[in-house]
Amino acid sequence: MEKILTQLFDLPKMINSKLPMNNFNSMVEDSEHNVANWTGKFYTVSALVILLTSLMYLLSPIWNSDMGEGSAIVGNVISMLIWVYAAFPIAQVVRSTGDSLASSKSSIVDFVFRDLAVANIKLLGHVAALVALFGAICMTLTWATSLDVSGGIMTDWIDNISYAYDLPMAAVASLTELLNLGFVGSVLADWSAWDPTLAAGDPWSLGGLYAVLWSYVGVVAILAKLYVTLAIYYFFYGIISSLVNFIKSPYLPFKTS
Repeated sequence: MEKILTQLFDLPKMINSKLPMNNFNSMVEDSEHNVANWTGKFYTVSALVILLTSLMYLLSPIWNSDMGEGSAIVGNVISMLIWVYAAFPIAQVVRSTGDSLASSKSSIVDFVFRDLAVANIKLLGHVAALVALFGAICMTLTWATSLDVSGGIMTDWIDNISYAYDLPMAAVASLTELLNLGFVGSVLADWSAWDPTLAAGDPWSLGGLYAVLWSYVGVVAILAKLYVTLAIYYFFYGIISSLVNFIKSPYLPFKTS
């Protein structure tokens, strides 16, 4: 009787082992160890999707008969070529982020709160810098040729990960308010919100030249903000990590005689 009951209880396991191409159990059981790899694949696929959708968006004026007339066609063609070119390095930034995350060997906690957050902060900063750089190139051509070389690339997907970039500054604001150092938080908030770019001026005008030069300054400002944001995030992550380690294993750094 006991043998029959044992066989009955083992029946699901036996049938499961006989199912063809059944590796779902191992996939689920090893899921924690594959989080980094899966996240990297997600960013890799996202890079391709971003590239294809960007190209469709940029080239849509061709089949929508929205190229304009006369010199406007030339300006639209130049703008289209510039932004189609830009779509590839922007997509590669996303792909490189995925490769970096896939190679992570961190624990699940460090991966989520350090590697993933830092990767998204860098991703946002690098994409914003590239978009600003190609925008500055378009502004330069507009100033130098009198053509309307404008346009842009679709970056709505950035909103999905913008929380990572906003988090360090939000933490600084809360800390400075807690320590009654509101002026420090105000300075950092003004720095974060600073945008040196100016509206495009007339072609071959001094005001237009100033706007062009400041558009390149804007690229440097974006990268500077990125590094400040990274430094702040690492600072807070280090404090929280040390606090958690202290709670797990409290000690007092004093020598006993």
